[in-house]
Amino acid sequence: MTPKVLTGFTDLDDGELDLAASTAVTSLTDNGNFTLGTSLADFTDAEVTYHGTLASLNTGGKAATQAKNDARAALLPLFSNVAIMVNQQAEGNKTMLLSSGIPLVSDNRQHHQQPLPVNLQVANGPNGSIIISVKHSPVGDHGTVFAYTPADSKITDPDQWMQKSVNGHKIAITGLTQGSIQFYGCV
Repeated sequence: MTPKVLTGFTDLDDGELDLAASTAVTSLTDNGNFTLGTSLADFTDAEVTYHGTLASLNTGGKAATQAKNDARAALLPLFSNVAIMVNQQAEGNKTMLLSSGIPLVSDNRQHHQQPLPVNLQVANGPNGSIIISVKHSPVGDHGTVFAYTPADSKITDPDQWMQKSVNGHKIAITGLTQGSIQFYGCV
């Protein structure tokens, strides 16, 4: 099999995509093996924007999540385009491909999957809230809780759902009305 770099990045989670894109930008900038022109410039701009939106997620809110999703949607095709150009120009030269910073297809490792939470509990809280807790998580004491309401039920992309980051083993979801929540998931 002729060595090639990956050209599809949609399966990467946000942190993996940020790292892969930033590594590729760093490796391809001033890399004499490739002539990428405006494709590299556009990819670099999109990566910087995407990285910035990830940092903004710390403040939370739907606007920050939407900005991250939009930046991700803009970055993915640009990243794929640059990877395709790298494959075309390298013509199977593994040394050239490795210099791009983009993982080789043959080196594609399975992405780390966090184990499902154990001892997950959901309980009614005060004033229409619910409390979600995990007694112990083998991957640390943080995660994200996703939820969608009937108004969001047509959204099939979990990245579009209301998200709450947690830095502990318990979170309260407030502002709910009876019967408004259809699904919960913890990652």
